[in-house]
Amino acid sequence: MAFTDTTKLIQPFTRNRILIEKALNNIPEQAKTTNVAHCFNLMFADAAEHMLKASNPAGRRVIIVISSMTRLFDCSNGPSNRAATAAIYESGAVVCAIIPRVIIQRVENALQIAATRVNKVVAAHYMDLEHLAAETGGEVLANKPEKLDTTFQTMIDHLRSRYNLAFVSTNKKRDGTTRKLKLDVDSAQQKSQGKLVVKARRSYISPREAR
Repeated sequence: MAFTDTTKLIQPFTRNRILIEKALNNIPEQAKTTNVAHCFNLMFADAAEHMLKASNPAGRRVIIVISSMTRLFDCSNGPSNRAATAAIYESGAVVCAIIPRVIIQRVENALQIAATRVNKVVAAHYMDLEHLAAETGGEVLANKPEKLDTTFQTMIDHLRSRYNLAFVSTNKKRDGTTRKLKLDVDSAQQKSQGKLVVKARRSYISPREAR
């Protein structure tokens, strides 16, 4: 999907890598402009909706965002950041991001982060890629533009080496609430293996009772 203040599906789900590569190499010029707003809230909501249409509901779902910015204010023509975040949780998707790192990007991103901190006082709403990645068990990688092929491959390798864990909650209520998750490494393993970092979902949304 390409996005600015709107989203456009460039290539539906497919196992054909040639089609995927072709789509990535033919992102519309509109998505490359800097004169229009870019909306994480709209993009994530549409991506989550598309994820729910996947032919394999039990498959692992990942949204990889390629963007120069890690924080963006909500756009008024889309859902709120809370609604978009809830949609991501409900889709079961892991959020990852790749940031092309150049000097001007670092400056612009730093200014945007500073702006969100200032505007937080007046309740301005925004979405934070790094926070969403951490909450869903994903990661954010950054590198120079000429090294992004290697960065992308590193991310795919990390995703392929993941484990799937499942559990049954003792809370039987189907009330649509957000519930916290915590996964720790056994202390003996932590001591023998050295410092280990667990990347896993930190919360999930309980399904609502069908009516």
